[in-house]
Amino acid sequence: MPLRAIALAVLVALAGVSCSDSTMDPEDRAGYNRTPPPDVSGTEFVDYSGDPSGETFAPIAADSELLLMYFGYLSCPDVCPTTLAELSSAVKLMPEADAERISVGMVSVDPERDEGTAISTYLDVFVDKNHGLLAPNAASLDASAEVFGVLYEVEEHQPGDTAYDVGHSATVYVVDDQGLIIWELGFSADRDPQLTADTLESVLHERYG
Repeated sequence: MPLRAIALAVLVALAGVSCSDSTMDPEDRAGYNRTPPPDVSGTEFVDYSGDPSGETFAPIAADSELLLMYFGYLSCPDVCPTTLAELSSAVKLMPEADAERISVGMVSVDPERDEGTAISTYLDVFVDKNHGLLAPNAASLDASAEVFGVLYEVEEHQPGDTAYDVGHSATVYVVDDQGLIIWELGFSADRDPQLTADTLESVLHERYG
């Protein structure tokens, strides 16, 4: 099944309508946080969502907004589209004014097969405000993954071989406008998008008021 078809199917399955709760107790949120919050502002990627030739991008949210960072790959058959569909549904469940303060960035851990513009096109299926990202080089990807706390492994293969597996962690990192990871959402195949929406709204208002 084509990637866009898989993405759309998962997105439809998770769609819904409701209202988020900005007063959620932190203990009731989905996910967790690390203390002190990791600073990822010094990492660097190339963003293909605005300019197809690529622009330098630091993972720092716009002023008073949240940037949801995710590391995955386009050939991922289930975890990546499920995660992005959950985020898409959650953002749609948030009040419009808050939803406009959320953007999503996806970094490919499979740059051999993934083109930057293709990542951007893929993200367009899920969210309007997005950043299709590649690391500048392999060493930079490894360094950035370490800072974020991402684990990934690409199966050994011959040059030009496109049939290989990629394993990766599937955490969504909620980054503020200082480049700090202030919340993290672990992967869940069946988490209610409303809980994710409530969590994001709660984190947003706790951080900025």
